[in-house]
Amino acid sequence: MRKPLLRLAACCLVLQSTWPAIPQAQAQAQSQPQAGTAPAAEASAFNTEQLDALLAPIALYPDALLTQSLMACTFPLQVVQAARWAEDPAHKSLSGDTLVKALEKENWDPSVKSLVPFPQVLTMLNANLEWTQQLGYAFADQQAAVMDSVQRLRRQAQTNGSLQSTPQQVVRTEEKVIVIEPAQPEVVYVPSYNPSVVYGAWPYPSYPPVYPTLYPTYPVGTGLAAGLAFGVGVAAVGGLWNWARPAWGSGSVNVNVNRYNSINAGGARINNGVWQANRPGGRPAGLQRPPGGPVGRPARPAGLPANAVGRASVSVPGSAVRPPASAAAGRLGAGQPGRTSAQGARPGAGAPSAQPRPSPSTRPSPGPPRPQSSTGARPSTGQVRSPVSPGARPSQPAINRPTAQPRSASSQGAFAGMNQGRQASQFSQRGAQSRSFSQAPQRSSGGGGFSGGRGGRR
Repeated sequence: MRKPLLRLAACCLVLQSTWPAIPQAQAQAQSQPQAGTAPAAEASAFNTEQLDALLAPIALYPDALLTQSLMACTFPLQVVQAARWAEDPAHKSLSGDTLVKALEKENWDPSVKSLVPFPQVLTMLNANLEWTQQLGYAFADQQAAVMDSVQRLRRQAQTNGSLQSTPQQVVRTEEKVIVIEPAQPEVVYVPSYNPSVVYGAWPYPSYPPVYPTLYPTYPVGTGLAAGLAFGVGVAAVGGLWNWARPAWGSGSVNVNVNRYNSINAGGARINNGVWQANRPGGRPAGLQRPPGGPVGRPARPAGLPANAVGRASVSVPGSAVRPPASAAAGRLGAGQPGRTSAQGARPGAGAPSAQPRPSPSTRPSPGPPRPQSSTGARPSTGQVRSPVSPGARPSQPAINRPTAQPRSASSQGAFAGMNQGRQASQFSQRGAQSRSFSQAPQRSSGGGGFSGGRGGRR
């Protein structure tokens, strides 16, 4: 009887020890897919400083070559394949229509095929795949921001004197947009320049301009004093050249649909003249994670310096941030009529009074005794003295007047106290008048004042 009970108790203990682990394992299994999707949600865009650094090596290319290069960067693997194909001795001698016919067999994007006649550009993109991938990611997800960056860099180079029309290319401005085109439509020159020189002082120390390896270089003497150099011109292959151009106003790229479909024989066809990264057969925008490269991971936008790329440095005059001395002095007595900065702050300013207090310079000189009515108020400049003895005016209540507070040393002006002697003399005269008036015969009346309760002189 004991053995079955022991077996039953052992089974219960085993179940009790394993039961809490089952819900915990299920919770962990449910949380793993959520953690795997987090990187895609956290993917962000490159900021302005990073875009300018990425585009600095190619921003001064002719418009058509720049556009085709940016679109080809969205296909980095095809760029590698095209570079190897072009290095094959059997393909190096191909040109013109023969080259176009040979490329029809390759399942590459038309933008990649259009770079085969430009081996210096194709070799540069192939030798710097991290930079190429970051350019492609930025152009796929931030097309308008990339186009804006190109214009900023061009304005910066033009301001620095590096970008100008030459026998190889024409630089002109159309509605505040800088356009670069070959001087001869049938010959294209690929410029070579040092990004650290042509743009002048680079304002972003955290993101210096990218200088790719195997950057096209030309013999000494072919460059301009401004920093651009040109090699031998490349004959434009009609079937592969100038089928896409930037639409600067909208921050997009216009594509010749018929020519695109002709180059892309056997591939996906398009019917929209605006290039899109998420087109059928193309690289989709909104990648799960941005690639690493020379500018690092995408960073949050930060405040740009005053001399940012494409923005002229503005010198702010001191008067714009520091008011003149006269204006600062005038504000000391603001809101108090008749007061200047030299007089300082008057004690008791802002306290309500029955009548405005005249200044000592405008106060009339004391005259004959003047009786007051029950509602009158005599201006006071110091301590209040009773004009008569307490027994002469039993029915008139005492009037509480604010007493003058002593001035602090910090509130006195340069001429403080110059009128105190005059005020002391006036107070002495008023005291004498009060004493003589209190000794005169008085008549009581119902008005509670002097001379029948009427004010005025007699």
